[in-house]
Amino acid sequence: ARVGHPATGGDRTSTDRGPLSVVSRRSGAMAPARKLTRTSLFDRSALMAFLEDGLGPKRKDAAAKHCRAILHAAVRDAEAGLDAVDLSESRVPGIPKFARDQIPERFSLITTTIADCQTSKDGSTTKMVVELQDGHRVESVVMRHDKGRVTLCVSSQVGCKMGCTFCATGTLGELGNLTSGEILEQLVHANRLFNDDGTGAGPRRVSGTAHGVRNLVFMGMGEPLNNYDAVVGAIGPMTDPNAFALAPSKVTVSTVGVVPKMRRLVRDAPGVCLALSLHAPNQRLREKIVPTATAYKLPDILSALDEYLATGPKVRTMIEYCVLGGVNDTTECARELGELMRHRDVIVNLIPYNPTDVPMGHSPPKMEDVRAMCAVLTGPEFNQFTTVRHEMGQDISGACGQLALKKGPSVGNGGAGCGTGDIEDIGGVVRGEAGDDDVGLRRRGGSGGSVGSVGSTRGAGPAGGRRSKSEVDVERPRWTWEDVALVFLLVVAFGSFAVMVGSLLYHLWHMGEEH
Repeated sequence: ARVGHPATGGDRTSTDRGPLSVVSRRSGAMAPARKLTRTSLFDRSALMAFLEDGLGPKRKDAAAKHCRAILHAAVRDAEAGLDAVDLSESRVPGIPKFARDQIPERFSLITTTIADCQTSKDGSTTKMVVELQDGHRVESVVMRHDKGRVTLCVSSQVGCKMGCTFCATGTLGELGNLTSGEILEQLVHANRLFNDDGTGAGPRRVSGTAHGVRNLVFMGMGEPLNNYDAVVGAIGPMTDPNAFALAPSKVTVSTVGVVPKMRRLVRDAPGVCLALSLHAPNQRLREKIVPTATAYKLPDILSALDEYLATGPKVRTMIEYCVLGGVNDTTECARELGELMRHRDVIVNLIPYNPTDVPMGHSPPKMEDVRAMCAVLTGPEFNQFTTVRHEMGQDISGACGQLALKKGPSVGNGGAGCGTGDIEDIGGVVRGEAGDDDVGLRRRGGSGGSVGSVGSTRGAGPAGGRRSKSEVDVERPRWTWEDVALVFLLVVAFGSFAVMVGSLLYHLWHMGEEH
């Protein structure tokens, strides 16, 4: 039978027990089909199709209810380190008998394994090499921030076809799409492996809590919007309170600008943050850095960005700009970028290039050039909220742009990596003591003063990117209507209490006067 299967990035061709073929349905060249023999229990679309087939097409609400219960059990048992889900009546009451009997045969709790695991010298970053059931491998990166917060950077494809000239993943080409279950299993592996003390001896992490992965970014291998349906299919359980329970605002999807899918993302994944990998302030330079930029012109990308920003005050967007030495690192580029982002409520994130094995042979920028760009953007002319990304995991080739299944130390010793203060908290900055290597930040619409600073990566030490004790993450959340309403109610309640107390005191005084 052939059924539309949005969670796999295309159609899924299957028999009852035969291999599955995952085929991309994007316009243009398709990702190579993958032959899969097992279906992940975290593949919610496949699970829903199975339940609807057993219950009948008129009982979709019941199928959705049972699906939530089964996914809740799957997350519980997978993060407890089990290899199979316990669907007994005592653990998951109320699900149909056919589901209890057939799910262990039709689905696997975990279809992937960790083939290799490397941790940076400073212990802040761990790179996992995840082997898929057909032998392909992808990489995921766990970043431990100050105050115990944990971010997971997941892959959405095997390789990538976008061909960014600074990115090692692009040298692999596009080898296949991940299923939504395979994306979610990266989150399972992270929560299984990394405990509070980092040694594996502490209490087990639990998704969506302070003890586990709190933030997730689609910034690993692949262009997420080229595997759109699987990415959206994975975001559902990620943000489901009955599954992984991550807040939508703590999930960020990065894209180089696949315009049709950017427009769909607002509707299909409301509340999720967007990161636009721009890397150049004009179309001509962008085509040199991102060859596939010829498919979607800069005006169209900015139009889609404006549509995204117009959806509400809770939407947060980061503009990622990889700074390449001698290519896009001038103050003129910064001014063009400032003009481009004028009147757009975004955060510009400057990412000094990480040395990688790419044919273009790019070099990291000089930190004084990065500081000069930041000064232009944050100056009175643009007053643009700007951050400089901190380096994390470069010594294990786990930094931004370095994911290409390379084992061992990375090349070079400069640049900044896949981490920020914090990358996933788009509204946050890293604040530290001012010094010679600090770059000022300014929020648009502010008084013109600096709201923080980001230290440069120069002299960061052998592990790179470890923040000094003087540096503290400062979250600056936006006010929402709910916040305003709560403050108003508190003011009214306090006022009512004050009137009541005043009235009581007046009556007591009046009674005393009568006596």
